[in-house]
Amino acid sequence: MLAYLSKHAQKAYKEILHIIEHPDFLFSNDRALTPLEAQTNYRYIHGFTRLLKKGTISLDDVTQSLIFLEGKVEEYLKNVYKNKDFEFIIYGDIGIPGFTLTVTSFYENQDDEGRYELSDLVNWFSENALYNGLQIEEGTTEEDSDESSEFIFRKHYTKIIKT
Repeated sequence: MLAYLSKHAQKAYKEILHIIEHPDFLFSNDRALTPLEAQTNYRYIHGFTRLLKKGTISLDDVTQSLIFLEGKVEEYLKNVYKNKDFEFIIYGDIGIPGFTLTVTSFYENQDDEGRYELSDLVNWFSENALYNGLQIEEGTTEEDSDESSEFIFRKHYTKIIKT
């Protein structure tokens, strides 16, 4: 998969390679610092966006690339940390549009609502990504908009990594 990306998708290839070669993650043993971890340990992967928009990469190839990346991050964490659990999250954000990778310390009883399988996440992203930005219709007022119908901009895939 990396050979394909290095030949046909330089941006995605460089983004994935940077995450693999420079995993400069910050971790803490303090639950209160988990939001800081999430803020520090995120990486955008915009490279797939253009490829998906043009249809030059299959959804399966994107999924396999993200699985490969997940495996490499898991390998790194298992080599560096012992007896610590982590939460690996891939967000599909259609507003950016792009995928975001986040790694944080894992604590039991965290909310897992809204979790999707990786292939479902990639499918949803490719069908709903706002490649040309959010379109605002002229003549629409706040009263015209229906606040009860929330539009979802971001969904996620989560895996717990035990070292």
